[in-house]
Amino acid sequence: MTKLFTTVLLLVLTSTAFAQNSFKVSGKVSDSNNEGVVAATVLLTSPRDSTFQRAAFSNADGEFEINELPKGFYLLKISSVGFVTKMERVPLMNADKFFENIVLEEDSKLLGEVEVKAKQVRVEMKGDTLQFNADAYKVNPDATADDLVKKMPGIQYQDGKLQAQGEDVKRVTVDGREFFGNDASAALKNLPAEIIDKIEVFDRLSDQSQFSGVDDGNTEKSINIVTKSGKSNGQFGKVYAGYGTDDRYNLGGNVNYFNEDLRISIIGLSNNINQTNFSSDDLLGVLGSTSSGRGGGRGGRGGRGGGSVGANSNDFLVNGQSGITNTNALGFNLTDNWGEKVKLNMSYFYNETDNNSIDTLQQTTFLGENVTQDYREYHAGNKQNLNHRVNVRMQYDINKRNSLIFTPSLSFQNADITDYVDGKTYLVNEILNHTITSTNSYNDGYNLKYNLLYRHRFEKRGQTFSIGVGNNRSSQDYQSELLSEDQLNVNALDLNQVASKEVLNNSYDIRADYSQPLSDRSSLRFSYKTDWADNESDQSTFDFNPETGTFNNLNENLSNSFLNQYNTQTMSAGYRYNKGREFMFFANLNYQIAELDGEQLFPQTLNTSRSFKNILPFAMLRYSISKEKNLRVYYRTSTNAPSITQLQNVVDNSNPLQLSAGNPDLDQENNHSLTFRYNSANLEKGSTFYAYLVGSYTLDNISNITTIATKDTVYNGIPLLRGGSLSLPQNYGNSQSYRSFITYGFPLTRLKSNLNLNFGVSHSITPGLVNDLENIAKNTGMSLGAVLGSNISEQVDFTLSYNGGYNIIGNTLQQDLNSNYYTQNIGLALNLLSKNGFLFNVKGTNTYLAGIDGFEQNFTLLSAKAAYKFMKKDQAELSLSAFDVLGQNNSISREITAAYVADNKSLVLNRFYMLNFTYTIRNFRPAKVKR
Repeated sequence: MTKLFTTVLLLVLTSTAFAQNSFKVSGKVSDSNNEGVVAATVLLTSPRDSTFQRAAFSNADGEFEINELPKGFYLLKISSVGFVTKMERVPLMNADKFFENIVLEEDSKLLGEVEVKAKQVRVEMKGDTLQFNADAYKVNPDATADDLVKKMPGIQYQDGKLQAQGEDVKRVTVDGREFFGNDASAALKNLPAEIIDKIEVFDRLSDQSQFSGVDDGNTEKSINIVTKSGKSNGQFGKVYAGYGTDDRYNLGGNVNYFNEDLRISIIGLSNNINQTNFSSDDLLGVLGSTSSGRGGGRGGRGGRGGGSVGANSNDFLVNGQSGITNTNALGFNLTDNWGEKVKLNMSYFYNETDNNSIDTLQQTTFLGENVTQDYREYHAGNKQNLNHRVNVRMQYDINKRNSLIFTPSLSFQNADITDYVDGKTYLVNEILNHTITSTNSYNDGYNLKYNLLYRHRFEKRGQTFSIGVGNNRSSQDYQSELLSEDQLNVNALDLNQVASKEVLNNSYDIRADYSQPLSDRSSLRFSYKTDWADNESDQSTFDFNPETGTFNNLNENLSNSFLNQYNTQTMSAGYRYNKGREFMFFANLNYQIAELDGEQLFPQTLNTSRSFKNILPFAMLRYSISKEKNLRVYYRTSTNAPSITQLQNVVDNSNPLQLSAGNPDLDQENNHSLTFRYNSANLEKGSTFYAYLVGSYTLDNISNITTIATKDTVYNGIPLLRGGSLSLPQNYGNSQSYRSFITYGFPLTRLKSNLNLNFGVSHSITPGLVNDLENIAKNTGMSLGAVLGSNISEQVDFTLSYNGGYNIIGNTLQQDLNSNYYTQNIGLALNLLSKNGFLFNVKGTNTYLAGIDGFEQNFTLLSAKAAYKFMKKDQAELSLSAFDVLGQNNSISREITAAYVADNKSLVLNRFYMLNFTYTIRNFRPAKVKR
């Protein structure tokens, strides 16, 4: 197959084709003072075709661009309110046309007779990119980018994650350049809104796809912040310090130095009020999803996956409603151009967190028809996490046809975790078991990865070649101490053990892509990718020896050494047809060969080997219904290999009542998904509409199969008490999930506000086994949201929001537990700034939860601040703030699987008062005029 693919590729490389003839017209529109004219209408027409028209609007700098133009002669018409219309002839025969400066003369007659008020452009569609005009969304002078984007249609926070158009935002860039690596929160929380000109929402293609112009399906939802020309040079930021009741403190700041291409940003903070400005990357660090097993941590709380130190980001991740966290963090970001050929992005981030948590858990497990079992748990824990992260991206444009992109990253992490768990299992009113477990764990590791990409553009337009190589190497080392006491059966489940575990992961990948134009509307694309992944996991557990007073008794049942290799080769061929920017269709066929090998070295030797051959199609369609409306459809297929955690057959007993183990006989999953995206922006009305629908179907789904012990028993030499559970991964059945999201935003002129509405429906079907009885969990959720954001002025700024969700839980095994519950959040944020410097700020959220027995909630989290601004340009602020004024803060969460339903309450931060001082840095200078 490889020889055949190589032959085809060589034939394509030597074939002849028609060259594309596609050009662009761009330039700048200025007034007589050489200032850019905003929102000038730029219209391109053809003298030979009266039906041909292409239009654009100039941006905040007066710049415009019209792409994908066929060869020919055109007439350019530039008009703007208050200026004399100007015409230019544009021949496009052999090259693009750039107008360095089109100067418009003022229409003195019009300006002298009437006062003209131009309607502000709120939103534009630029291809697949939705572009918001920041000036159309008023915020207070101290607002951050985060405050600004939350007023824009389709952008919101869901479960603490930033979402745009119903999808998680994976990357936020500033003027197209990375800001603190892939950390989506750093730019939004640290950049002031006053420097922002545009917010762009789009699906970012991979570097190889951006170069070839062919969407390979490897996209990520992204936001790009476009800065104002007058704010891209100078120093800006803020520093702050506060101290309050209960010894609460909060200090930090961000300082930015922008000088054309050179941009330096420094951020730092130290507090004990749960404030963070970094992403889960810093908490996950090197302790990723491949690590699990014994190693301490909270263990298999509620049977949710075993000890898994580092396997679940929730072990470290702390949001504003979970526990109380002390945070110290420092970050540095550098962006620069070295000459005309080298672009550099580099960032370093350090963070240290100390989290104390207290949780109560109530879990109901399905045993059979009309039979359930309850597990109740009290947990207290402390997690100390230390992380260093470095990201670099360097692009070297060798010449106009060749370029290199190098993206290395390195992170180190240390985590110390202490947990106390008091767990009980009940059958009706009978207590089946009761253990108290204490765990201490110490975890270290690193993660080093890099990608090197070479791209070449041939002389023929549209003919490209690229090849990339990557490596990802990580190491995790875990040490843990476990002490467990059985409170019912004397000595039946008393444990005193220490364990160590080392996990090594090393993977390489190589990918080559070639695109060959067939005509000015069609092209072929060929690619080849190979991946090698080698994983090794070694675990040793020792029991306490009372005779020697040391831990020298090796427990073979809890020890294991396992090697895992997963190698794939994927060959693909695709065809693309496009008709300008109006229509594009791309179909790609992948043939994948995969080999999964596992070798257990201890305590017994065991070898497993499986191979898979899959045909994985991909297709996408983009149709621009008009300049303001487009439709995109994607069909994707993929495979997912089991991790070494799921394959390693060793018992995790960090919670003796909730055992888990791996399964070396797992196969890969196969996934099919179909996605629809519809975008519409009405330039005249300033409204946007977006609809998103995705359906996913997974074959051979890897599920956790649960066994509940009906009597005291033993699994692989490890005792499992009556009522205790054992969870094993297994390929069982097929799972389905469907999700839709619709948002509509428009201005309310009379209220001087913007209203954003959203609606969503989700449905999932997940199969599972409990005591060999099948349970199909069917969960349906419906959500409705609205955000009313003021657009009055910088002095009066408010945001009123509503988000409600109705959830329907269905189970085939235990239908008596089928239930419906409703959640609702109503929020208000109000900022009032007087002309003499007084500021009043209030933020409140009412949370209502109904339908969960014993967990109903109705509370309001209210915070307020009164401040006075002084010094030059109101750069200094003294404020008194209050958090949780009503003393009602609370936290509750629900987890639903095919085996159980679990509700959890967590410790939260309660009422405190704080005196704060803030100094804002604003020192901008005019941008240099580039000639």
